[in-house]
Amino acid sequence: MPTTDATAERVISAIARIFKKDPAELTGDTRFVEDLGAKSVNIAQLIAVLEDDFGVAIPFMEARRRKTVGEAIDFVMQLRH
Repeated sequence: MPTTDATAERVISAIARIFKKDPAELTGDTRFVEDLGAKSVNIAQLIAVLEDDFGVAIPFMEARRRKTVGEAIDFVMQLRH
């Protein structure tokens, strides 16, 4: 099983690709809406990428409740256990 750090890096990499950001700019406190300007379509794209990458099912409304990058990483970690 990948370590927490490896999972976090993969999630951050996916977020960086979708929001066209440098992964180094993203922290656990980076907010999807306020800092990245996330729209529903961006969240849907992120869900699709994470589902493919991690082999998990992510309910859209559950994903929308995650407000920061750190919360998204924690959520993916929970789904993988």
